[in-house]
Amino acid sequence: KMSQENQPKKQRNPEGEAQAQWSESDLDFGFKKKQMIGSDGQIIALDESAQNDDKSVPFKAIFKGTDKMEEKYFFNLLTNDVTLYVFEICFGSKDRGSKWEIKKRYSDFDRLDNRLNDKYGLPPIGLPPKKWFGLQDSELIQMRHKMLSAYINDCLKRPVLIHSKELQNFVEMPEEVVTVVTKGK
Repeated sequence: KMSQENQPKKQRNPEGEAQAQWSESDLDFGFKKKQMIGSDGQIIALDESAQNDDKSVPFKAIFKGTDKMEEKYFFNLLTNDVTLYVFEICFGSKDRGSKWEIKKRYSDFDRLDNRLNDKYGLPPIGLPPKKWFGLQDSELIQMRHKMLSAYINDCLKRPVLIHSKELQNFVEMPEEVVTVVTKGK
């Protein structure tokens, strides 16, 4: 008989629905004052004294276009152009916020999606389907950029994901933003 510690987490409830794979420690953000992240990614003060100091801090990803990168493979003898999706990540208000740019391949999004699904069991909205051919087709790139924008913005609205190292690393979150998000400073 397995002890409770050694039993694997149940991935489905009795109705067969996926269950979130998190524990109470995943919700301990180390805040000194009571705060939470709202559905739009803003930090919300839960005590009255902190509500007046305008700590509303939204996250948003803005699609900026695509870029090409030459990828070498097969002992660096062959090359292939890959598409990079460029996003500007915005955190905070216009006058006191931070902005930075990230460039990611579709495969980077796919890897993030798999990690988030494995760890938290609550995948954001779906990714566009994988394709093996026609990857430079402008219609495919246009469709992917819309879906990837929706995907990353959905991730940035979820409090559990905002606090995850997986998403913080993916969006290349600057250390000062991580500090604000995790410690509420």
